[in-house]
Amino acid sequence: MKDNFELKHLFLNSNPWFSAVSDYSLQLALYLNQPDGVLYCSEVGHTAMQQKCLENHLPFKHLPIHRQTIISFMTSLIFIIQTLFKYKNKQIFFWTFEGREHSFCVVTKILFPFLWKNKKLIRVRGQAQRLKSNFFSRIIYNYLTNKIIFAADCIKKQVGFELNKNKTIVHYYAKDAMPQKNYENRFYLDSSFPPIDKNKLSFLVIGRFDPVKGHDYLLEAFSKANFKDRFNNTIESQLIFLGYKANINPQNIFLKHLSKFDIQKSNVNKFFLEDSSQKKQVFIIEEKINNIENLIATVSFGVIPSLGSEVICRVGVEFLQSGIPVLSSNVGALPEVLSVFSNLIFNSGDEENLKQKLEYSAAIFLEKNQYILLKDKAKLEGNNRFSSSSYNSLLNFIYN
Repeated sequence: MKDNFELKHLFLNSNPWFSAVSDYSLQLALYLNQPDGVLYCSEVGHTAMQQKCLENHLPFKHLPIHRQTIISFMTSLIFIIQTLFKYKNKQIFFWTFEGREHSFCVVTKILFPFLWKNKKLIRVRGQAQRLKSNFFSRIIYNYLTNKIIFAADCIKKQVGFELNKNKTIVHYYAKDAMPQKNYENRFYLDSSFPPIDKNKLSFLVIGRFDPVKGHDYLLEAFSKANFKDRFNNTIESQLIFLGYKANINPQNIFLKHLSKFDIQKSNVNKFFLEDSSQKKQVFIIEEKINNIENLIATVSFGVIPSLGSEVICRVGVEFLQSGIPVLSSNVGALPEVLSVFSNLIFNSGDEENLKQKLEYSAAIFLEKNQYILLKDKAKLEGNNRFSSSSYNSLLNFIYN
């Protein structure tokens, strides 16, 4: 931090991974850091936040708020108390994203109420867990917390008691759109695989390889879907899975569906399947793609087949901002974020319903004028509703 650094927003995040909630907090911190001083506090060794802050020139401080030990608790508590004393005559906004740091702040507010006279405690909830109704929860949220931000309306509905309406707001994940430069209309995931072709019907899934992400039933639906043109000829189609290994090894997906395809290739952590008779290709990629914005610009549709846990929906936002229409399941906040494409939403886990939506999207893709209008609609929605400028309304809510 610079010697003349003036703190106004203190971000406390105990999340041990760079999760969707952490990304939500990062985008918000980056926006606030332009006019005001932001200090982001998280735990080194348990999160990628230090690296993310470094990359974005955001002041960062190591704070052991994730580990549940007495020493870590006292270290974090002392830091918060010291910050309150240091800035006792200045308005500071304390942003909390998990229960641990929220509790730390509440404890200091009870012990040292005089230090909080010109401070504001903000709780951002981006988790789908239910907040049960009890005496302590009602006191903490309705009396000891100044402002409550919900990352989606479905999260707000998980609160088991009535909240002060003047203290709450729903604000979705927002960020600036990624710049795209793709002049060849083709994208190569591996030199030994065919390219992703803008002129072919293609579907892209981005997310960790985990049972909850729905890779299996999407692949089944894709395999069974009939992609025909108006002359009843089979059209070429591609399905791309891109992510990192979590609770599923992507190689197991490759092996499980091997028998459905007559051409198979693999290269370390990249896998390719092709059904030449149906003109279908599947790419399973467990590798970080540096120029992912070019890949997104090349595909026809994004797909989010999740079976649960979709609250922040950052991938959906990135698809929209790139002008890519999205097929999605109806779990979590997906119907809220992707409401502009309500006709492309399918029942979570329903293979037949998903197959119908894939075929429906193929029909749209073949009607070029209709498809171009759909792409324009996606881009307009993404850049109007989910751009960083949407934080203006959030800040008006916080400051008032």
